[in-house]
Amino acid sequence: MASNGRKTNFDRRGKSKVVLFFPTPAYGHYRIELGLALAVVAAPLEGRFDLHLIDERVTPNYEQEVLRHLDDAVCVGISSITGYQIKRGIAMARMVRAVDPEVPIVWGGYHPSLFPEQTCESEACDIVCVGQGDVTFREIIEKLSSGQPLKGVTGCAYWTPDGVVVNEPRPLVNINEVLPAPYHLMDVNRAIELNQKQNHEKVRTIEFHSSQGCPGKCGYCADAQLFQRHWTGLDAERVVREVKHIVETYDLDQVNFSDANFFANQKRVKAICEGFIEQGVNIRWVASARPDTFHRYNPEVLELIRESGCKRIIVGAESAAAPVLDLINKGATAEDHLKSAQVCRDYGIGGTFTFITGFPHPPGTPPQETTQDLLNFIEKLKQIHPDIRTKIFVFTPYPGTPLYELSVKYGVPEPASLEEWADYNPATMKESLWVEPWERQMIEKVNGFYYPFAYPNSGMQQTLSNGGLKKIPYQVLHSLALARVRSHFYRFPVEWMLFKKLKKDTFEPIA
Repeated sequence: MASNGRKTNFDRRGKSKVVLFFPTPAYGHYRIELGLALAVVAAPLEGRFDLHLIDERVTPNYEQEVLRHLDDAVCVGISSITGYQIKRGIAMARMVRAVDPEVPIVWGGYHPSLFPEQTCESEACDIVCVGQGDVTFREIIEKLSSGQPLKGVTGCAYWTPDGVVVNEPRPLVNINEVLPAPYHLMDVNRAIELNQKQNHEKVRTIEFHSSQGCPGKCGYCADAQLFQRHWTGLDAERVVREVKHIVETYDLDQVNFSDANFFANQKRVKAICEGFIEQGVNIRWVASARPDTFHRYNPEVLELIRESGCKRIIVGAESAAAPVLDLINKGATAEDHLKSAQVCRDYGIGGTFTFITGFPHPPGTPPQETTQDLLNFIEKLKQIHPDIRTKIFVFTPYPGTPLYELSVKYGVPEPASLEEWADYNPATMKESLWVEPWERQMIEKVNGFYYPFAYPNSGMQQTLSNGGLKKIPYQVLHSLALARVRSHFYRFPVEWMLFKKLKKDTFEPIA
């Protein structure tokens, strides 16, 4: 892609197609979550343009599908978060350039919104849709399809030979003004089938987005910058109506709410649960909660949450050490985590508590929370409620956050281009200044194997009591795991290594 041939004026009059590409978000084996971000920006264009949503993970022959529509394309849109999704987006952009350099390439999503100027400087990008994309992208398409310049389109950045132009930001729109995501433009059934085959899911599950933003101030989260700590949720009646529609359309067993903070408004949650019950929306559902919020819900609402089908809440606990919780501005305490676990136990709701290890601290100083400290706290959660699942992620600073700035100060190298960001993956980065390789293995070994067998969940308990001959190996593993946990002796973990080998297709390692 030679920079001296870059176009600045795109006249796409007479073109009727809008091609939207969703690259694979992460290297390796991960659950497929629908690319709802692309569907939402496509919604205002439906009926006016020929829309093609192409998902690298789901669409067969996705490269050919993108390229075969270029002749009549207004543009190709690419969505991305930081890391591997950028790498895959750049790869597709290069193919588009090689086949038809006249087609403008528009990027959107978290990363381009945080770095619009730097993204436009890449030869893989002509235009960036910054922040909320439904209105901005529609206006970009209208300008391109009528041969008009992008000057004046708020929430938009674009490349020129004299430098990147970044237009005024677009004010946030209440999510209730955003059109429903057109699920029919995505290959929903194939995504479900792939998850059932590749991830051993036993139920038909897809995502639904019911709110935007989060009032929290967590120092590792980019939502606070993108949405300015502003939270808006779809009206409860609309949530019930749209969820019921996708459940009936796609014969769903479960809906995963992809909100950053589904439980931000107790009155709304109560109304949604009542609506599910009254409308006979007989499903299981999963959603995320802040640890300082969920356990403060009224008992009446907690009963409704359980009765309406809530299978599990995902609690972003992050740490149990007060200095770390202060550092990351979590606004919650270890006691909040324990109380949330007790609520899950008392109301029969599953819980997944996520933690992060390796938060930044000055070189040469000890961590404020060791790996063993974190594992010891997780054991307390398991003792309260064995059905609590725990996941531990290794901290990688996300750009645009306070902890990213602190990490750079402490020595994390800062990428200087879109191409360099492509190798920077907050979800799967294998190196950390603050977590040693042996700590990663300890987390995988103890949290991923020994704790689940030492404190068996309800499903494993049933196997241990009524599993026939099958219960014998589980009883052996349970006894071994409990002995190791009580003694904190994890050397020579023969049983763990054997289990990993036998269960390699389903074993969930540290992310």
